[in-house]
Amino acid sequence: SAGCRSIGAAPCLFLPRTATCSTLNSQAQSQNTSSPGRSHSSSPASSSPGGSSKSGGASSQSSSTSSSPRSDNSSSRILNKPANGEAASPSMKRSYRPRAVDDLLHLFGEIGGYSRRSVKEAGALPWALAGVGGAAFGCLAALGLHWAASRAVSAPLVGSYWVTRILCSRFLAFVLCTAFSVAYFQNKALIGDNGILPARALLLRADGHVRQKIQTSNLDQPGFLSRLRRGIIRIETLPTLLWLSEDWHQLDVWLDRLALGGGFLSFTILLRGGATFWEWMLIWVVYHSINSIGQRFYGFGWEAQLLETVFLAALASPAGILDCWWPFGAFPTSAAPPLVAVWAFRWMVFRIMLGAGLIKLRGASCWLDLTAMCHHLETQPIPNPLTRFFHLQPRWLLLSLTASNHVIELWMVWLVLLPFSWAQAAFGATHVLFQVSLILTGNLSFLNWLTIVPGIYCFDDAMLVGLLPEFLAHPLAQRVLAANVPASAAVVWIGYFRSAVVFAFLAWLSVPVYYNLLGTRGGARQRMNSSFSRALAVPSDCRQLCRWVSSWCGCQGRTSRAEASQNDESDQAAKRRKLTTEDQDEAYLQLELQSLRLLNTYGAFGSVTKERVEIIFEGFDSESKAWLPYVFKAAVDDPHKRPTWFSPYHYRLDWCRWIASCRGRYANGLQEQWIISLVGKLLEGDEGVRKLLARPPLRGDPFEGRAPPEVVRARLFAYKFKTPPLRAEDPYWLREHVGDYLPQLTWGMIAPSLFQWGFIPSLFDDADDDYDSGTSYSPSQ
Repeated sequence: SAGCRSIGAAPCLFLPRTATCSTLNSQAQSQNTSSPGRSHSSSPASSSPGGSSKSGGASSQSSSTSSSPRSDNSSSRILNKPANGEAASPSMKRSYRPRAVDDLLHLFGEIGGYSRRSVKEAGALPWALAGVGGAAFGCLAALGLHWAASRAVSAPLVGSYWVTRILCSRFLAFVLCTAFSVAYFQNKALIGDNGILPARALLLRADGHVRQKIQTSNLDQPGFLSRLRRGIIRIETLPTLLWLSEDWHQLDVWLDRLALGGGFLSFTILLRGGATFWEWMLIWVVYHSINSIGQRFYGFGWEAQLLETVFLAALASPAGILDCWWPFGAFPTSAAPPLVAVWAFRWMVFRIMLGAGLIKLRGASCWLDLTAMCHHLETQPIPNPLTRFFHLQPRWLLLSLTASNHVIELWMVWLVLLPFSWAQAAFGATHVLFQVSLILTGNLSFLNWLTIVPGIYCFDDAMLVGLLPEFLAHPLAQRVLAANVPASAAVVWIGYFRSAVVFAFLAWLSVPVYYNLLGTRGGARQRMNSSFSRALAVPSDCRQLCRWVSSWCGCQGRTSRAEASQNDESDQAAKRRKLTTEDQDEAYLQLELQSLRLLNTYGAFGSVTKERVEIIFEGFDSESKAWLPYVFKAAVDDPHKRPTWFSPYHYRLDWCRWIASCRGRYANGLQEQWIISLVGKLLEGDEGVRKLLARPPLRGDPFEGRAPPEVVRARLFAYKFKTPPLRAEDPYWLREHVGDYLPQLTWGMIAPSLFQWGFIPSLFDDADDDYDSGTSYSPSQ
């Protein structure tokens, strides 16, 4: 444990409790209280949540460096042995319960305690309705799917996942087509050459960081390894194909080609129902190239979730280049989905749902008293035509819906980890129904559509085929049986090796995610929609590779115990810390995987706003001497504008405007770079941004077809649902002015900041005749 503390590694999940520093230190602390001559530890292990390795290591170190020698009695207590004929107490008996079991029991205790407090706050009725409803639906779904799997046509398909992979691939391809279409139609105005946040400025900043790191690491020398390390640094800093562009001032063509290429490949997968490992990875690289430069407009949690889902889909697909092309299609011979990929998808849906439940458990109090749905439906980002209907339901029903959220995300989610088909079927059906209900209550982009994908792997082919009528189920079952022919022994062993490598890699990536789910017991506050630092160090030559393998296999010759212990500690520390010296840089190639977003943690709506406050941008019309509002496509602004259906499509500018207003009446636009840049586009009358606003019959840009305004401001309005109107001309929302978001800004006031950020090429243009250096704006003021 002291070695783990010194190198910053996580303690082993399966150490006996008596071998951890927290247990030893707690026993030593109890002895310290009875021995007046002993120095006391400054922070006992019992004060650390879960007895983390850091606190335990520090306490054991303070005990070991104490000036007073240990008595025989105290050492006997620490070693769990009775002293001087003393009878062994139950607390001193040796326990071999793994730490993972302790973590699991602590997590169940946290969830159970939260549920009991919620029952006291909101009453037992909502929880009873949610629990009975969830259990009844889960049981009915499990019975129905068990019946479907036991049909004569589907019984031979038990345990196979061919149809599951086809359904998952087509559903994921549909989401990808939507995501790439969003990129094609919006990215030029958002991050293009003349966009709100130009990708050019981000690439220039990243290039400066890369150059500085190359100079400090002495990698500016010729040679293959130096060039390879420079490429690795670029990937770690900003993983995008736009590094290959020759002119960063003309990136619109690159953005269009990436979006069209990724959309075309996704559409072919949608038609075929299958893809190879290489096709999925190509899509992953293309979308990652767009996501990495998206900045604020791609800062949503489902972007990383989409990348991880594509990565897992690649692991579930055959590795042959032509395996899934016609005439093979979705049934490549002897290329069944590996079981490790199936469980990887189940592990993903478990992390998504439990992470979302725990972030609410540790979040706002409205989740505890079950009033979250009383506010969320009215204040969610983009409502749809059914949102007001659900919001106006009775209060007891809204409380029950909030409790149902807890039942599914905190309790039923554990069924997916059980190795029983009925348990996975019960959770899978409940999960899909839950996501569909969220789709019906709001326009949450493609988040819920994407979350359905890993839940599909809760069903095997027997369940899915058994739900179809006979004339469809029989030919589909025959195709599965025809493709599922035994492979050669060599292919089977290669598949076993590949599955073992994938399992070890995913388990290694999951360690910090596991501790993040534990919250403070894992060492820090729970983070949502985040990735963690995981570094791979690979030897750069054959000689060092042999030494590296032999060190891992324990083939370095005999040494004394002291030397072996010292060498082991130093080797382990060298493997886990970054290689900074010149000799280590020459020996290893290190790649930091955090920027690749391979395996992440998720969560949403830990806090719910109780008042809907929206930002309304207005331009001053010098002719009518009036302020005219800008109307967005989906965001709430005009009280008479009716919500529409557009999920899974994603209006990124509208979402970012809602996020900027989440601070309510205290929101301040002078702290947001993209807000100032958007004001600059409105003052310019930019055509690209105008296309992101509402189209006729609504006038998104009131200055379209004439000169843009000279002054733009932004105000804050509080919105509430109006009762269902009797006439079509009645307003849909009630609103009141509650404050100002931006003062009156002119081009001359914001131009210096836009030039400093690299958003405009020059400070003085033809439109800058009224520039006054005395009125320049700085966000730090």
